[in-house]
Amino acid sequence: MIPSPQEWRPNGIQDLEPAAWEALRAGTASVTAGPGAGKSEFLAQRAGYLLETGICRPPQQILAISFKRAAATNLRDRVKQRLPEYAHRFTSMTFDAFTKSIVDRFRGLLPSEWTLGAGYKIAFSTKREVEGFLADVAGGLDQESAQAVYALSADTFLPNVLGATELSAVPSEQPAPTSASEFAVQEWWNRNYLHAEAPVVDFVMLNRLADLIIRTSPQLQRALRATYPFVFVDEFQDTTYAQYSFLKTVFAHEGTTVTAVGDRKQRIMGWAGALGDAFAQFEADFAAEPFAFTSNFRSTQQLVDLQHRFAIRLDPDSPPQRSRVEPPVGETPVAVWSFPTAEREADAIAAWIATDMEGTGRQPSDYALIARQKVVELEPDLTRALSAAGLRLRNDDAQVGDIRLQDLLTDDLVRLLLGILALAVNRGGQPQIWREVTSLLSRVSPGASVREVGTQVEDDLTDYLQDLRRWLAATPLDDNSGIDLSEEIAASLTNQLTDFVRVEAAGHKRLFGDRPEDLTVTLEAFRTRLAQTLLRVDSWSEVAGVFFDEDAVPLLTVHRSKGLEYHTVFFIGLDSDQWWAHARNTLESTMTFFVGVSRAAERLIFTQCDQRGAPAPLGELYQDLRDAGVPLVRFD
Repeated sequence: MIPSPQEWRPNGIQDLEPAAWEALRAGTASVTAGPGAGKSEFLAQRAGYLLETGICRPPQQILAISFKRAAATNLRDRVKQRLPEYAHRFTSMTFDAFTKSIVDRFRGLLPSEWTLGAGYKIAFSTKREVEGFLADVAGGLDQESAQAVYALSADTFLPNVLGATELSAVPSEQPAPTSASEFAVQEWWNRNYLHAEAPVVDFVMLNRLADLIIRTSPQLQRALRATYPFVFVDEFQDTTYAQYSFLKTVFAHEGTTVTAVGDRKQRIMGWAGALGDAFAQFEADFAAEPFAFTSNFRSTQQLVDLQHRFAIRLDPDSPPQRSRVEPPVGETPVAVWSFPTAEREADAIAAWIATDMEGTGRQPSDYALIARQKVVELEPDLTRALSAAGLRLRNDDAQVGDIRLQDLLTDDLVRLLLGILALAVNRGGQPQIWREVTSLLSRVSPGASVREVGTQVEDDLTDYLQDLRRWLAATPLDDNSGIDLSEEIAASLTNQLTDFVRVEAAGHKRLFGDRPEDLTVTLEAFRTRLAQTLLRVDSWSEVAGVFFDEDAVPLLTVHRSKGLEYHTVFFIGLDSDQWWAHARNTLESTMTFFVGVSRAAERLIFTQCDQRGAPAPLGELYQDLRDAGVPLVRFD
């Protein structure tokens, strides 16, 4: 029986706050919510409301767009967990993946002067290359025009200038440029695309091409709006000029309901071209109704109150949040620890975590060590100290091949390959891993129906696991004597797993990366990490756990911690070495500080070390800590 909108109830949670209920039932909505407010959960519940009540009618779908791939995966998985029977009507992907899919599928609709072949190349320009381009462009101009080109920033030219410019359907007939920025944009397209032997594009350029395809194709416009009458945009504060322009082109029309969710105070992607205030622009252009959530389901009230002190520095109108978390008894929720040396700092942190784990039974993953930058410089002392306390450190910012460890560990392909391995070495008792593996394989497997695809995938997987178990039995790890053999075994296992998954198939390439090169980079990093893992284990049953370092304390930058939460957070480095540039961009620096502070659920400990420099030039933020009565503890 289909519930009416009035009868519908949330899935998997007890209730929603009043503002969330209003936003859930609204039309186009602009939802701002602070840390821990349950933004992703709200989108999952809104999906349930639209699908289960029949407001989103079959075969219509909901399109959810996120800034990061991990966020897109998280939202897709959350909806699948809450609404398994409707998951096939919920499409979750990144902005880049969506715009690239438009270009790949409909590049034949590009106007003739913009013709693009299937084998186009994707490349990313460095700051130095953009500087060189601007200098070269300026060199052919008169002094006044050259100065105007030189005034363009190499950091923001691509995301903010190129990304905000609509392409002309007939560039050979477009008017002469009237400004330095228009001239530079035209020259960029001429040199890299229109007059190039082989077009070279990045994701900003792909975005502009997708925008052009849709603007010049009324039939495609109608098809997209008919397929996706409901659109969600997560982490909306990080939306770039190009992404917003594309969103407006496709969905700012009657008949499409758009829900934008995010937090103005967590806009830490300004360097990547994020709009100054995407919500205000959205509310004006889409006639969106604004809603503000005030609950916090992550942090205790004492931490929420501290966060609010920083929040009103970023947004004076920011409403106070109310914690929905029971406060712990007898714990100091916030403190500043000061040390003479980095070695003393690391020893104190390690000893405290070890003692707390012993007394509470918490796991290493309940703690996080975060810093604004340069975490690789913090790693040696922390690794030594944690090792002495019987613990491991995992640097999520570490480079593995050409990608960062955090990105590798959260990659869909990596989780699929290790999921298959886990099923092979641990017979039975892993229904969750089985569901994840078969679900991912089913998404790209051909078949007449969802049921037929699922059955075939399960049969194929069962047969393959028998073959893999025989190979594992013939390849024991106890004879593993060095890195050369580990690399050989890692390469052989990777080849076996990828052959079964058929990663070279076109559908799998689209699933596992935005570019064909992404697949190569991921597999090379996977082999490297797997070889390192084999040196640390004695049996195949240990491999997946050690690969992910699940029993390690994570070390990561504030940017990488965004969207995550931990029981206890050590915010390392309230010193000039970490925050020397605070005065250059106080607003963005304060946003970064706010994101770091809001990762903690129950306990937040700041650290400062004389060896790294004087206390950070965070005058007003230090004052907020003092005004909040945060104690300073000096370790000599």
